[in-house]
Amino acid sequence: MNNFSVLECPVYFDKTNMLDMLSLSAGRAILCQNRLGEQIIADNSWGLDPMKGMIRFGEREFRAGILGSESEIQNTWLWSWAHTESGLPESSTAVSRRVKKLLPELPEFQTGKFMLDEVHNGHDLAMISCGVSHENLCYYRCPYDGGAALVTISGLPEDIFAPVDSTAFLRQYIEIISGFYCDHRLLAAGFLYQNGTPFTESENALTADFGERSLRFLFEQTEDGISRVLDISEV
Repeated sequence: MNNFSVLECPVYFDKTNMLDMLSLSAGRAILCQNRLGEQIIADNSWGLDPMKGMIRFGEREFRAGILGSESEIQNTWLWSWAHTESGLPESSTAVSRRVKKLLPELPEFQTGKFMLDEVHNGHDLAMISCGVSHENLCYYRCPYDGGAALVTISGLPEDIFAPVDSTAFLRQYIEIISGFYCDHRLLAAGFLYQNGTPFTESENALTADFGERSLRFLFEQTEDGISRVLDISEV
């Protein structure tokens, strides 16, 4: 099952804007993270071997790529490609270099180290990293004393990445916009695109064809320059 990179999503977005990229990536990323938690992590213990590039949940092992690390002491993010003193093999840090190459215009992915804040944190950087990849990826935050490493996970069961029907899509979409700051139009577009759901765009709306029914998302522009959903209806 191939992954659709949000970089190819057929709507306008700003590749230099962290919030735009996060909004595009968040829908499918959160869906897959929830499935990862239910099907793989559950109550299992975990263990990371960064030198071998492997992560374990209970008795199951998967390939892990080191994106970077959060420092609770300095309140900073450090990409693994910039952490030249880590001693990690290139195979373990390759994923961070790949996303750096995919996002040449996004400052947060070109700057080796920067301060953390509400948007600039390991979870959001990892969601974007998964969203722009053509590989099916989830991620995991591996805490340690004074910080945490954020790693991608590959080789997971394909059903974690399976598309959803309109009912499950709406449930996930509404859950995200209820508690997650993002552009609602880009969230819908990125989620639909990565779900493999055909959609058309007009000035203030997206219309998605799920097969069993079609849904129309109507948006308004807010004072802070992002889109908010006004109405979702069946057409």
